[in-house]
Amino acid sequence: MSDIDDLIAADAGRRAALVAGDVGLMMACLADDLSWTHSSGKTDSKAGFVATMLAGTTIYHSLDARDLQARAFGNVFILEGVVFGDVTKEGQDRKLVNRFITVWRKRLDGSFALHAWQSTGLV
Repeated sequence: MSDIDDLIAADAGRRAALVAGDVGLMMACLADDLSWTHSSGKTDSKAGFVATMLAGTTIYHSLDARDLQARAFGNVFILEGVVFGDVTKEGQDRKLVNRFITVWRKRLDGSFALHAWQSTGLV
């Protein structure tokens, strides 16, 4: 597999961890300096994002990424696409259709760390 294939697999694993509510797996794939900007414009650090997961205020039921495009710059990768999802946020069921861009870094052990997420709602 290529680095791009490995990156896409890492992102699929990240989405699966969100749906499963697997905080441990999410922490392993998030860089310590994470900047996660939600479609609302709110930005979380790694600690803030993990705290939100632990609080259970947002529950991800499904997340499907489509139209993926990835580029590599040495050990830094940009992954873009559209994510479709079903979530419950603060007790309200919602459908997500968001364009996203992410910044990943390939670690020395071959795993990937997510450093930045930015999404914009399309609906």
